[in-house]
Amino acid sequence: MKKLLLLGSSGHCGSILDCVLSAGLYDEIGLVSSNPNKSIFGVPVVGNYEQLPALFRAGWTQAHIAIGSVGYVAKRREMYRVLTDIGFRLATVIDPSAVIARDVEIADGVWIGKRAVVNNACRIGTCAMINTGSVIEHESVVGDFAHVSPGAVLCGQVRVGDDTHVGAGSTVKQGVHIGSGVMIGAGSVVVKNVPDGVMAYGVPCRVVSAWSCT
Repeated sequence: MKKLLLLGSSGHCGSILDCVLSAGLYDEIGLVSSNPNKSIFGVPVVGNYEQLPALFRAGWTQAHIAIGSVGYVAKRREMYRVLTDIGFRLATVIDPSAVIARDVEIADGVWIGKRAVVNNACRIGTCAMINTGSVIEHESVVGDFAHVSPGAVLCGQVRVGDDTHVGAGSTVKQGVHIGSGVMIGAGSVVVKNVPDGVMAYGVPCRVVSAWSCT
């Protein structure tokens, strides 16, 4: 029996759970949350975070971190550490409507949402999120724990660093490199490289301040 734990119970978790249910790859799904009364699409909470070792021993050996990115990167990384230390395998979730080229490299724990497109020779890092309707064009790299938000477009040979958030509806010009720990505001047009640890937005996108992704 294939079983999957989703860590989280927010609206973001619901989006991922809908993809899981659409794919139909698991016989049993449970939520891990501090709210024992929460349920999404009839899927119940089966335990809290302190109970993860017991859940693993009970046969829940696959898990997916289903909390959002903004303000939660450190928490996501800590969850990853806890899960892997216990022995969980980080499951990748891909919605059936997503279009993935045959040679894309996808690490563990990735989520690729509805109608997203990931084209040839791309690499998607550990626990990265490729959200609804986003486009990752050829030979692009999305780093560990990065988030490409709904409708964002990476126009080929783009590099997005670890822990970086590319805001909804943004466009990144071909060949641009965005550093690690960066916040790109929604609707931005990124035409030049962006250094590590900054907030940047606008048309064209400009650095406006330092940024802490935690």
